[in-house]
Amino acid sequence: MPGTQGVPTNLVSTFDAGFFPNATGVHHEDLVDVVTILDSFQTPMFSSAPKMRAKDVVHSWTVDTLPATATAGVVEGADFSGDSLTTPSRLVNGTQIFSKHVIVSDRERAANPAGISDMYEHQVMKMFKACARDCEARLWAISSTGSASGAEAATNAPLMAGFRGFGITTSSSASGGVTTADIVTLSQTLFENGAEPDSIWFAPASKRQFVNATVSSGSGNVRNIAATDQRLVANIDVFETPFNQLYAVITDRFIPISTNSASGAYYIGDRSMAKIAFFRPPQHTPMGKGGDHTRGIVLFEATLQLDHPSSWGAVTGVTNG
Repeated sequence: MPGTQGVPTNLVSTFDAGFFPNATGVHHEDLVDVVTILDSFQTPMFSSAPKMRAKDVVHSWTVDTLPATATAGVVEGADFSGDSLTTPSRLVNGTQIFSKHVIVSDRERAANPAGISDMYEHQVMKMFKACARDCEARLWAISSTGSASGAEAATNAPLMAGFRGFGITTSSSASGGVTTADIVTLSQTLFENGAEPDSIWFAPASKRQFVNATVSSGSGNVRNIAATDQRLVANIDVFETPFNQLYAVITDRFIPISTNSASGAYYIGDRSMAKIAFFRPPQHTPMGKGGDHTRGIVLFEATLQLDHPSSWGAVTGVTNG
């Protein structure tokens, strides 16, 4: 057994020279030149929705209907008789301003922070993502009537109506959770309305309920196992209804959930029918110098154009707790 080795006399060690966070240490600190932001900035609805231009703060479009089907025949040589006709009706939505203000000292801009070449530009980049997140959350807001007529008072912030502000097709969850029966019921209503939905949208907690309802042993289904990969797959990415509707199953972190009351919801709809109309496109406007700092505004103004409210639906009364 080797004996205990002593420390040489007058040895200068790393502890003597000192290192971070010792204020008197002389060693260079080891600071990795990388900045990590874990906060989610994925905005699947805002990012994937078709984009168009709004020409005013009150954006409007029209919808129309076909006459009801008839099975009666028409007699030969019948005289002309005008049928009952429908006329288009107008839908409106007001634009909403999404904005963040950035101010960084010029001294900080001249510094050399880890992983950041320019603190001001770094903050501007973050605020663009923050505005997109805010818009995504507004689209799914539970109470999202907004100021669709554009008649808000000058002292109030204008709000766009989200999906729930358009009177989309709704049905209430029979159990307070996510069930395939509720999904099929809403899908049938959308089918009968003439809609062609292509996606179903869940909050994370609702997606978990959906997976449990569709792949759990209690439902009589078998979990998918990729035996060659030795991998268990407990997930559903595509769901087909009895009406040949093929849904992409999408999870969105910004769909509100409910933990103590049945006010949550999940959504089924046609993505091509939900458009983002920009009145002012995303922009960064530098402000004039007002001191030893740099200022700027990150901004866009937009609204939701839901081509037809009946193209989307929601199952409400879902408790995610």
